[in-house]
Amino acid sequence: MSKFKKNGGASAPALNTASLPDIVFMLLFFFMVATTSKETDPTVETEATNGTQSTDLTPYKQRSEIDFLYLGTPRNPNRASEEVFMLSLDNVPGAIYEKDGLYKVDKVAAWKEAKKSNKPPRMTAPIEEVITCIKADKNAPSGLIFDIRDQLKSKKAFTIAYSVRDNGNF
Repeated sequence: MSKFKKNGGASAPALNTASLPDIVFMLLFFFMVATTSKETDPTVETEATNGTQSTDLTPYKQRSEIDFLYLGTPRNPNRASEEVFMLSLDNVPGAIYEKDGLYKVDKVAAWKEAKKSNKPPRMTAPIEEVITCIKADKNAPSGLIFDIRDQLKSKKAFTIAYSVRDNGNF
């Protein structure tokens, strides 16, 4: 019949999966390090106004040289009847912390001072150079924005940015 004979039931060698957990944990570690998340979730809703010219602040956000202040209508329906427009501040330190995350304009100066004192030691920029970005609703009264600016001016925080929706017209 045939000159060559097969070895009966010999099968292909099994796939070695010993290094599979190492690979999975390396991928997990990579995504944990490479992924960024929002610092805070604002407790107010804002709809940005259309801007005519804008500058991307992403390089500053990654170095924590920018403080965000949101001015809009409260997401909590129980607070919506109390005040039409309120503030949501990012990373509020304990001294002025409110459990619902909503603040009035008179807390801005204390928040800015506390933010400066709680920055890590590597952040040596003076308070005058730290950017305060105001993300205000397009229907927010300009008087509240002027009050916020006055509060920031009292702490010599003169560098202010306003968040707008870029409409692409330069």
